[in-house]
Amino acid sequence: LWHIEKADEALAAFYVVRELRHGFELHHIAQFIASASKSKEIQSIATLEQELDWLDSLPDPELRPGTLKAIRILKSVTAEARVAYHARSPLNRSTAINRAVADLTSLIETGETFCPDPEWPLIKDIAIQWKEIFTKFGGVVGEVILRQPVLNPYQGYSGLPVTGDCFVGRFDIMRQIETRWANKGLIPVLILYGHRRMGKTSVLRNLGQNANSENIYAYLDMQKAGWVENTGQLLFDFAKAIQKVVSKNGIDIGLLPDPAQFLSLDAARRLFDSLLERINERITDSQRLVLAIDEFELIEQGIHDKRIDPGLLPYLRAINQEYTWLGLIFAGLHTLDEMGRDYQSAFYGQAEYIRLGYLTRDDTLKLITQPHPDFALEYEDELIDEIYRLTFGQPYLVQRTCWELVNRWNDLFLEKGEIMPRVLKLDDLKPVLTADFYRSTGYYFEGVWSNATEEEKHLMHLLAPFENKRLSSDELKQEARRTGFVENETAFNKTIELLKRHDIITGDEAGYGFASELMRRWVLKCEESSMKAGGM
Repeated sequence: LWHIEKADEALAAFYVVRELRHGFELHHIAQFIASASKSKEIQSIATLEQELDWLDSLPDPELRPGTLKAIRILKSVTAEARVAYHARSPLNRSTAINRAVADLTSLIETGETFCPDPEWPLIKDIAIQWKEIFTKFGGVVGEVILRQPVLNPYQGYSGLPVTGDCFVGRFDIMRQIETRWANKGLIPVLILYGHRRMGKTSVLRNLGQNANSENIYAYLDMQKAGWVENTGQLLFDFAKAIQKVVSKNGIDIGLLPDPAQFLSLDAARRLFDSLLERINERITDSQRLVLAIDEFELIEQGIHDKRIDPGLLPYLRAINQEYTWLGLIFAGLHTLDEMGRDYQSAFYGQAEYIRLGYLTRDDTLKLITQPHPDFALEYEDELIDEIYRLTFGQPYLVQRTCWELVNRWNDLFLEKGEIMPRVLKLDDLKPVLTADFYRSTGYYFEGVWSNATEEEKHLMHLLAPFENKRLSSDELKQEARRTGFVENETAFNKTIELLKRHDIITGDEAGYGFASELMRRWVLKCEESSMKAGGM
């Protein structure tokens, strides 16, 4: 019956022998061919996916392996049909259609080499029919995409943390962190440092995205908890963050005591110790609990203001050493690293430091061109190169610049409609780098500036006028002497090293310059504004 392409009659015949050896397989093959040949639209193809679960539970060794290989390809196509039909994102639908058409084309062209007769002519007809259905449906979806403004996926444009699919790059940093936590036994305190808006919070927020990791992450932002009145309140905030995540991960440690019981430092430490003991009794050998504390320098500020007891740091170090399942990672400004260098305290001295600097060029290009799976614009190569030159891979500046470009494209699209090219070009950049751009990004630039020493600021002013030239060490020293920077050689070299460590300049004695061209322009604009204000 298959030879004369009568699928329904073949199904009825194989139904009779379905209980015999290999009968299950032949009956289900016939059943699928009969159903698939009647599928005339995307929705009906999508419903076939569930009907193919039998492929994974054959009771006998495969009798028709070539046929089953072809049907498995068609099963993957049914999964793409489900995405194409149900996904809300037009781009996700379009991508699924493209994958399905590619699979069907490959099957049509090569299926004869592995799928035997009499099944092959029937399966080939199905593949041809389905390809026409997907192609027609793809045209409809494509028209929908072309009629819509573009989703702006650059979530980090405001400086807020980026998570999920929009978190691009930093895999080297994540790997460094995971490597340090991979071994059994005591794990070191980690300090993640870098200047403002380098993505420290995003890294902490994305810890635990590895599906194979059993680590439990408790995140605490010191911007919210930093204004506690005493150490006990801070320990309560730690306890609350920990209790929340361990409960979600099936570790029942009961409810926390009333916050009022944490007001006394001694009582707070005993209650926190009790919390850790309860976790210690219930956590498995393969699990780790990681307390990730952001803006950690605010704890130092609290100690300086005498709101937080200096003994907190030795206490954190002690519990980290007592419980092998407890990990601590702190993120903050470069001053955290300098605390470890300048104050040989047990806490900072024994911590391991991970520096978060600029994105690599490859990660920057990926962030620009592939910020999200649904992104529907292309970038001209010259524009990509210029964005990298302007930002040097500073993630916030990359996100902000690209966000402005997409917003402008959407504004033009609403005016011009479908005739708008879906390619961003170098000429699109100048209209977004306006005074408004620098006002919007001012918090970032001012943050970098405010964390620099007076000596650093002086050298930044000296470098700012030079866009296409890098000053050698001797030239920079000459400029410094000319403008009244009369520090000795040691002080000059220390300032240069600080500027490099703080990710403001790059280079060596042969030539120094701003890492980020946008930072150079901001410094130059501030200098020009200052001169105008002074009547110069």
